[in-house]
Amino acid sequence: MIIPWGTDAPIYHRPIATIGMIVVNVALYLLVPGEVSENLALAIGGGIHPLQWVSSNFLHRGIFELAGNMLFLWTFGLVVEGKIGGLRFILIYLLLGTVLAGAMQGLVSSEQEVRLLGSSVVVFGLMGICLVWAPRNEVTCILWVRLTPIEFDLSILWFAAMYIALDVLSGGLSGVLRASLTNLSTEVIVAIELDHSFGAVLGMLIGAVMLKLRWVDCEDWDLLAVLQRRAGRPKSSGTRTRKAKRPDRRLETSPRKASPRSEGRSSKDRGKRGATSFEDASAVVLRALRGHLEFDETEAALGVYKKARLAPVPWHPPEPDWRELIEALVRIQRHDDAVTVMRDYVREQPDPSPRVVLKLAQVLIQNQGRPQQAIKLLNRFPEGSLPPKLEEIRGRLMERAEYLREEGPLELDEDLL
Repeated sequence: MIIPWGTDAPIYHRPIATIGMIVVNVALYLLVPGEVSENLALAIGGGIHPLQWVSSNFLHRGIFELAGNMLFLWTFGLVVEGKIGGLRFILIYLLLGTVLAGAMQGLVSSEQEVRLLGSSVVVFGLMGICLVWAPRNEVTCILWVRLTPIEFDLSILWFAAMYIALDVLSGGLSGVLRASLTNLSTEVIVAIELDHSFGAVLGMLIGAVMLKLRWVDCEDWDLLAVLQRRAGRPKSSGTRTRKAKRPDRRLETSPRKASPRSEGRSSKDRGKRGATSFEDASAVVLRALRGHLEFDETEAALGVYKKARLAPVPWHPPEPDWRELIEALVRIQRHDDAVTVMRDYVREQPDPSPRVVLKLAQVLIQNQGRPQQAIKLLNRFPEGSLPPKLEEIRGRLMERAEYLREEGPLELDEDLL
């Protein structure tokens, strides 16, 4: 079993509600007797009991079921609560559980009563939301092989797809076995065996609706942006292709100055000489950089940039190309290289874009654990000096950076810029 226990997704709110839900689940497992738990379990075939729609999502039958669900709740709760805050996270938790439980109890009929417990439906629903909101972010996983833990990272997209596929496959096999051993109807067996997948589907629907209504800001890293190949870029910017139109930003090269020996030549000859242009080294570098970026060859573009920076007088591209390289590095999650290029940009541009400065601060906080440096960057902007949306992002980043500075490990006082 692959166990998730952390994520690199952006977190703008402290996971207070997530921790609270974990505490509630663990406390109820320890304090509520088994017979009471069974009475509060979701009864299929025993009538309509709205209280069970809520209670069944907080109770568990075994310690391993509880531990597994809480690990999933912690990992995916971080992402969901991190984007929308504690109150709305609690509402989503309750919505996922009550809607699925109410639908199963109201729509599935059974002559033989079946009782269901556990928060698995909710955590699968949260996983479905994360699949829509942050498919390319990664979860840190542990796989036990011969009592040896192996740690690795897996994108939320592949993690969710794997678990949904496993649930459908194992549910089908278990359903066949259950059908041969019990008198339960096919309707009941499908509802029991595939309830996790139903939770994931409901979570995806909730995530998509909230995204459509702009109740959550995924910074254009959501599933739709990924499928449209515009991850990290606003929808209006479109998807760049090989033949995408690019602004005409060609360098103008001055004609070579006529030598004294040519002064005596006719005006016609001098005109021919004056029409000849010679491309300098910077123009060659810029043409190579733009060519790689146009074909989405980000690694090659980065190599051109790094080599040009080693020149005696460090070269830098025009501002639009500089930002395009930054966007490409962020898009493929080359965070360390993106920090280097963004640092050069912020340091050398007379009026750097606030979006680039905020993105640099975000990467420093979330991927490099350097909140002190992020705070220095964010303090470049006096409160209220940015447009409302950017001001909101700045405020959330500042809150997160200050929290990490207080709670995290000691950070060397290095001057990034």
